[in-house]
Amino acid sequence: MIKRILVITGFAFLVASCSNNTENAPDANTTDSTAVAEEIVVENIVDINKFEDKVGEFAGQEIIIEGTCVHTCKHGGGKMHIVGDNPENRVVIIATDESGKFDAEMEGIKYKVSGKVVETRIDSIYLANMEAEILAGKENDEKEIAHNHGLGHGHENNNDTSEAEEKEMKLMHVDNMRKELAESGKDHLSFYNVECISFKEIKE
Repeated sequence: MIKRILVITGFAFLVASCSNNTENAPDANTTDSTAVAEEIVVENIVDINKFEDKVGEFAGQEIIIEGTCVHTCKHGGGKMHIVGDNPENRVVIIATDESGKFDAEMEGIKYKVSGKVVETRIDSIYLANMEAEILAGKENDEKEIAHNHGLGHGHENNNDTSEAEEKEMKLMHVDNMRKELAESGKDHLSFYNVECISFKEIKE
């Protein structure tokens, strides 16, 4: 969240002294004060290379993050993935009405993104629902889930993968998350996305 701090600056009043023959009166040099409010903006700038370690501290807050776009969602341009030094560590940026959609021409370009960090918690019930959707053939729903939580890694279906193979890959993915959840010793896994407010190309 962009923190806003108001600093109030005031001017002191100068009070004139009294003479022997007159009642209290203000000195001619006395000036009325005017309170001046200055707004200082403190931005949460997050290093993309430390995103996984620091992101929990910024859940629900607005941040600024920079990274290279390596993927945009082909199904409506609703998401893009950005990376830093390690291409395996992707940050998923979700398009909003405010930011507008993303397109394939953005891939390979570095961007400065302003957005809100959103946490999604995945527990055993969530995984059971995901598995049921896959088995029922609700590919679009499952794909949306995977993209939203950064789990799909931006891979699109291709003509070389059969429907059965695609379903099996998705079920394996759910199984892997079940194992990860069990090994964590927690009742949920947390995944973080950034809901985009604005983005700007960084020209180097």
